Amino acid sequence: MSDDPFADIINQLLQGLVTQLNGEIGSAIRGAGYDPYQNVTSGSASIGVGTAHYSVTDLTGVASVQIQDMVVSNLTPSGDNLSGQLNFHAVLNSSLNANAEGDLHVVFLDPSISGSLRIDGPSIAGTAQFQASVANGKLCLNTVSNLNAQFNYSNASISINGLGPLNYLLGPIENLILDAAKGAISGLISSQVNSILSDQVGALLPQCVPFP
Repeated sequence: MSDDPFADIINQLLQGLVTQLNGEIGSAIRGAGYDPYQNVTSGSASIGVGTAHYSVTDLTGVASVQIQDMVVSNLTPSGDNLSGQLNFHAVLNSSLNANAEGDLHVVFLDPSISGSLRIDGPSIAGTAQFQASVANGKLCLNTVSNLNAQFNYSNASISINGLGPLNYLLGPIENLILDAAKGAISGLISSQVNSILSDQVGALLPQCVPFP
């Protein structure tokens, strides 16, 4: 609890908002086509004396996200209006998984690339701006905007099936695909959470409580 009664009341409203969001965000993510997400990233690069072409597809696990908290970090009153910043945190209750595929061209050999990747311990931290007001005996949380979600994780791994006589290239190929996938997934999830949360929060606001 803070020393600011306005912040305490807004935090109570935010906690109620979190409960409502967590009941809806998973289905909203699936409905938007984000889980599974078909085309994560693709590309090509020189590997040794050859060239690898790859794609990462069918990302799953995003819809397991659950918001842990939304808390006011600063608040500025101006007459009957209140504005400020909030912090939010979320976890994904399952690991993220995706498929990796492609092919490798080395002289006269063209083995296919197939495998899978996994991201463990996924979480999200972010900030947003809010606007509230006091009028007609009520304090209302009117808007939450400018969401800025950042994706984090504890570990990322990849497993590519054998390449026969080109197995010595497995390590470089795995590193190439995993590095590309980590960057793409981080950007995708941050963007997806910003978009879904903005839409969902906008549909649930304003929310009001009696005041004083």
